[in-house]
Amino acid sequence: MIFSLSMEKETLRLRLWFLLPLACVLLVTVLLMVMAIHRHANEDIDRDAGGAATRAEHLYQEEIDSSADMLGAAMEVLATDQGLRQALANRDRTQLLQRTAPLFAELKKKYAITHFYFSDSQRVNILRVHQPARFGDTINRATTKQAQRSRQTTYGVELGPLGTFTLRLVMPWFAADGQLLGFVELGMEIDHVLRKVQHIGNTKTYVLINKQFLDRTEWEAGMRMLGRLPDWELLPDVVVNNQAAEDMPKELAHGLHESLLAEQKLAEYVQEGTSAYRAVFLPLKDAAGNSVGRMVLMLDISVQVKEIKALTRESILVGGIATVTLLGLFYWLLGVVGRRLERDKLLLHELASRDGLTGLYNHRVYYVRLDEELIRRHRTGTPISILLLDIDHFKLVNDHYGHLAGDKVLKTLSKLVMHSCRAIDIACRYGGEEITVILPETDADGALEIAERLRKSIEAQHFELGESKSGHITVSIGVATSSESLSSSRDLTESADRALYRAKEQGRNRVECAETDRSIMPEPS
Repeated sequence: MIFSLSMEKETLRLRLWFLLPLACVLLVTVLLMVMAIHRHANEDIDRDAGGAATRAEHLYQEEIDSSADMLGAAMEVLATDQGLRQALANRDRTQLLQRTAPLFAELKKKYAITHFYFSDSQRVNILRVHQPARFGDTINRATTKQAQRSRQTTYGVELGPLGTFTLRLVMPWFAADGQLLGFVELGMEIDHVLRKVQHIGNTKTYVLINKQFLDRTEWEAGMRMLGRLPDWELLPDVVVNNQAAEDMPKELAHGLHESLLAEQKLAEYVQEGTSAYRAVFLPLKDAAGNSVGRMVLMLDISVQVKEIKALTRESILVGGIATVTLLGLFYWLLGVVGRRLERDKLLLHELASRDGLTGLYNHRVYYVRLDEELIRRHRTGTPISILLLDIDHFKLVNDHYGHLAGDKVLKTLSKLVMHSCRAIDIACRYGGEEITVILPETDADGALEIAERLRKSIEAQHFELGESKSGHITVSIGVATSSESLSSSRDLTESADRALYRAKEQGRNRVECAETDRSIMPEPS
C-alpha cells in the first residue's frame, strides 16, 4: 500500500515535472504563434494595400489616357471644320460661338466635356465657349505652353483655382502654309476617374491638395458653391479636394495627420468609430510636373482586425487545453483564414473583371481580351470579328418606364447575348447601353450571320419592364473584321463604332458591316 502510494506520488511528481515545462513551452509557443499571426496578418494587409495602390495608379493613368483619347477624337473632328479654322484665323468670336455653342452642348451632354477654348497664336483667349463673357486674357497653363513649344497636341491634368482637377487637351491649328492660327482646347473634370479608382476593393478615396497651390478665399467659395462646408484647418498643409465623393470625417483626418507629416506611403491603422482603415498615399502631379497633392485610398480592414483579435483569444484559450487541440484548431483557423482570403481575392478579381449590373465582362477586360485575340490572329492568320450593339431609343425606355426598367432591359439583353454566344465568344459591356461581342476565328460573312441572328432574337424577345409591363426593343449592330488596316483593338473598335452609327443613321434595327457597303436590313413585318 505504501509502495503503491509512493509510486503514485512519483508518477504525480514526474507528471508535474513533465507537464509544467511542457505547459511553459506551450505558453511560449502560443505566444510566438500569436505574434507570428499578427505579423503575417499585417504583412497580408500591407501586401493587399500595396496591390491596391498599384492597381489604383494603373487605373488612374488608364482612365486619364482613355479620356484623353476621347477628347482627341472629338478634337480631330473639330479640326476638319474649315469654317472653324477660318473663324479662328479671323479671330471672329461671333462666328466661332455660333458654330460651336450647339456642338459644345452636345459634347457636354454625351461626354461630360466642360471646357472649350479658342486662343490665338500668342495664347490670348478669343473665346471660352463654356463662358463666352470671359475672353482677352492670356492662357498660361502648362498644357497650352507645351503645345506652343512642341507645336503638337498636348494633354495633361491641371489643378484649378477651386481645387478641382481638369483633364485638358490642347491642339495647335495651322493654316495651309504652316502658319500657326491659334490653339483649341477641350477639357473635362476627372470626377469619373476618381469614382472608378474608388471602386477598387472596399475603399474610400480622397484627394488631398497642397495648400500652397490654392487661394483660401477662392477654395472656400468653391466649396460653398458645391453645398459643402469648407474646413481649411482640417489638415495642416493640405485640403480635401471638393471632387471627392464625400467629406473626410475629422476622426480620419486626425488619424492621418502624423502619417502625412512623415510622408509615409502606408499609414498605420486609422480608426473611425468601429471601423479600421489602412491608408495608402499616392502622389499626384500636374501637367507641369508639380507635386500638387496626394490621393488617399482608405482600405477598410475592419474585418481583418476583428479576425486577428478573435484569433488571438482563441489561440490563447486553446493553448491551455492540449497540444493536439491547439494544433488542430490552429490549422483549422488557418484554413478558414486562407479560404476567406482566397474567396476575397476571387471576389476582387471578379469585381475587377465583370460589370456589376449585367454580369458581362467590363470595358477594361474587353480591350485586354481583344488584344490577346489579335496577337493570336497574327500567329494563326485566322480572322477576328467584333459586334458592337446599341439599344435603339433606349432613352425612351428610361423616360417612359424609369431607370429600373432600363436596368431590367439591359440585364435581359445581356443574358440573351450570353446565351446566343458560342463557347469561344466573349461578351462585354462596353458602356451605357452598348455591348460588344468578340468573335474569334470568324470572318465578315460569319459575323454578319451571327449579328443578324442575334438582332432577330432580340427583336422577338419580350422584355419585362416592371409592374406587369413588357415590350419589345430593337438593336443596331456594327460589325468589323480584322484586316491589314484594322490590326489593333482600337482601330477595330472604332471601325465597328462607325458601322454602328451608320446603322443608326439608316433607320436602326439593322446590321451594318464596317468599311464596306454590306448591310442587313430587317425583313418587313
